[in-house]
Amino acid sequence: MSAKGKWDRRSWHRKAGRPVSLWLGAIVVAGLVHQFLPNSRWVLIHLFTLGAVTNSIVVWSQHFTEKFLHAPAPDEARPWQLRRIYALNLGIVVTVVGQLTTFWQVTTVGAAIVGLILAWHAIALARQYRQHNEQQRYAPVVLAYVASACCMPFGATAGALLAAGVGTPWYDRLKLAHLAINILGFLGFAAVGSLAILFPTIWRTRAGTDRMGQVLSLTMVGLLTIVIGSLLGLGQIAGAGLLIYCGGWIIAAFPWANNVRTVLQEPRDRVTFASVAVAAAPLWLIGSLLYLAIQAIEADTHVAHVNLPILSLLVGFAAQLLIGVMSFLLPSTIGGGPGASRAGLQTLDRAGLFRSTLLNVGLALWLLSPSERVTSVVSVLALASLAAFIPLVAMSVRAQRAVLMKRVDAPKARSAPAYSQVTAALAVLALVAGTLGGGFGSGDGGNSGGSSNTVAATGETTRVTVSAKGMSFEPNVIRVPAGNRLEITLVNNDNQIHDLKVASGAETGRLGSGEQATIDAGVIGKEMEGWCTIPGHRQQGMTLTIVPDQAGSGGHSGSGNHNGHGGHGGQHQQHSGQNSQNAAPLEQANWRNPELAPREDTDIHRVTLDVQEISGPVRGVERGWWTFNGRPMGPTLRGKVGDVFEVTLKNSGTISHSLDFHAGMVSPDEPMRSIAPGEELVYRFTAEHAGIWLYHCGTAPVSMHIASGMFGAVVIDPPDLAPVDHEYLLVQSEVYGLEGTSDTPVDSEKLAAGVPDAVVFNGIENQYVDNQIQVKAGESTRFWLLNAGPNLSEAFHIVGTQFHTSYKEGAYLLRDSENQGGSQALDLLAAQGGFVETRFLEAGTYTMVNHQFIDAERGAMGKVKVE
Repeated sequence: MSAKGKWDRRSWHRKAGRPVSLWLGAIVVAGLVHQFLPNSRWVLIHLFTLGAVTNSIVVWSQHFTEKFLHAPAPDEARPWQLRRIYALNLGIVVTVVGQLTTFWQVTTVGAAIVGLILAWHAIALARQYRQHNEQQRYAPVVLAYVASACCMPFGATAGALLAAGVGTPWYDRLKLAHLAINILGFLGFAAVGSLAILFPTIWRTRAGTDRMGQVLSLTMVGLLTIVIGSLLGLGQIAGAGLLIYCGGWIIAAFPWANNVRTVLQEPRDRVTFASVAVAAAPLWLIGSLLYLAIQAIEADTHVAHVNLPILSLLVGFAAQLLIGVMSFLLPSTIGGGPGASRAGLQTLDRAGLFRSTLLNVGLALWLLSPSERVTSVVSVLALASLAAFIPLVAMSVRAQRAVLMKRVDAPKARSAPAYSQVTAALAVLALVAGTLGGGFGSGDGGNSGGSSNTVAATGETTRVTVSAKGMSFEPNVIRVPAGNRLEITLVNNDNQIHDLKVASGAETGRLGSGEQATIDAGVIGKEMEGWCTIPGHRQQGMTLTIVPDQAGSGGHSGSGNHNGHGGHGGQHQQHSGQNSQNAAPLEQANWRNPELAPREDTDIHRVTLDVQEISGPVRGVERGWWTFNGRPMGPTLRGKVGDVFEVTLKNSGTISHSLDFHAGMVSPDEPMRSIAPGEELVYRFTAEHAGIWLYHCGTAPVSMHIASGMFGAVVIDPPDLAPVDHEYLLVQSEVYGLEGTSDTPVDSEKLAAGVPDAVVFNGIENQYVDNQIQVKAGESTRFWLLNAGPNLSEAFHIVGTQFHTSYKEGAYLLRDSENQGGSQALDLLAAQGGFVETRFLEAGTYTMVNHQFIDAERGAMGKVKVE
């Protein structure tokens, strides 16, 4: 507010725009500590989209509405505009807190606040349009802002439903609709409207033909079609909507292309970070939408299988557009004359073309390179080019004020773009790609197993396309004329991650569903093998053979009975569970409390299972696991018959994973499908019957995933379950290889042979020998038992006592020693469960074992200390 009590442009923007800076800072902080945040991926995405982007759209849509309609808001309206912004941020904070605390009710309240505030904003903009739109050239742009604000209540509703948990297939349908409404509607309408004016302004050239009416019509019809197709689960309709929406943006881009062509003929100082950003962002949007449209059309009724291009939309389009526009608008809004504004603009454009190149070329490498080392580095470079905006803003304000206060002279306009910065950035990216390497299919076959020192190179290249699907390569035999160089393009047509490595050393890197990569296998002079390196896949038959054809009739590939030679794994020393009793003590962090918690008094149980591929020491020896929620054996769920379980599976791993709940009776097509890294799904089921049920990862090879630790128990209490003094849970499983990593937690050869190194209760061998269960004589004790397998059976017995009650697979075998009977063991095949009850009549130490004693000696034993 000015000295006279009047609102001026700078004071209002300073107050209204403050939340944007705070949210950008929050993104940086969250990025630094993301590994400690629950739902970290959701939090990072929404700190940007819901925090920074939403605030920016609200502030600048109000600013441009007043400017384009030549109708500044009266002073009495300014406090209400600020209150609206503060209420919006309250809603955003509540939404984020709900996700951090996993209380969907809190998230729903926050989403409702956000939706209502944006509805209020839409009404305010519409009222201004209705009052002042006569003969205003840019009035149609205000309609884009009204349409943008109208989208958010619907997007917030979809987000609230996702947070509350909806069953399949609605979760995946809503997720696609939520993305479309928020990114293409809320952000997209505001962006296309603003760029109609800002694009030529930032490029400092004349605006082209006004086509806003056509653009809005197409994008609105396209968005509506996308949402309808998504909610109906009809990919072809959603794909058609994406193409229609994309057509609107292409029409909008025609005059922008003319703007760029005009400027490049005489660029002067007009090619900057801001100008490149507003030109590149629509290209990322259009490319992403075309990619998504093709996927949706091919998916047809299986829209859940569509791979959403989140990264290119958020980084390439949304973040780049926001930072680019802000790099121009902030100095222009502060003002102070051409010299002061130039000082601010040049400061925000420091290393501008260098940052633009790192961002756009780096993002392309991030998306396309199969090398994890390359993608790790270029992702940091791309994001750093955006994050540089935060310190540059403070520097820009200081530089602009210095000119305004006449402490320094205004800088001179630059005479030409700094194209050398583009060259420098490309050199940095080339250095990263070349040094960290091999990520672009340039494997050197000439000095490895694929080449022969005795074969003469022909100078010709044979190119073959290989499909990965269903644990096999097609073709699995590739015949190549001896001396030819071989290039293999691997296309992943499966729903889980695969790769290809050949004996020459060339490898594609891991490929998600629908992705492809090309490798150079080198000059082929002798037979060599190729295989998928994902643990267990090679043993499942994902191998191929490259055969040099001495007759020269190569280039043809066919399938045959060439299953490869399996892995040449090193010889591993066998360790028995008995030996491990005498090893180093068990780390306290590895001990799993066997006490079974009481059932919660609720009819709906919501839980998140976060797939984490980890490693850690077990008695001083490093061991790898694939886990649900960071521990071998996932969390135990408990309820009663009729309860509903809503389980969110979040894949934070590096390969595909899935869920199979034996406690539910659901069609497996959608909830049990494998999801790629970074994806989520909701698995909803009703407990129809009592018993103790197994859940596990169902992604092939299933034995590998279960043996890696991806299993858990669901206890559904029988209606007449008797009260006892103690309840314990013991889940038996098998360990194949006592040394491993998070990438390779299981010895595949031992798993295939069915010879485990350890058989364990609750994930770790002999842990209840080290940490004994303690009860008092005469107390009733129930042991819930489940055999997770994947291969061996169980015969649970406690030395020195008998069971007066025995329950197996939903039925009592013996109850309260009826007819003076007793039981000595409960036998369970893999995936079976039950419980036994006993009273320890005398004090002492009782040993519980799998009475198949070779497995007890491998670690399936424990001690009960009775006092």
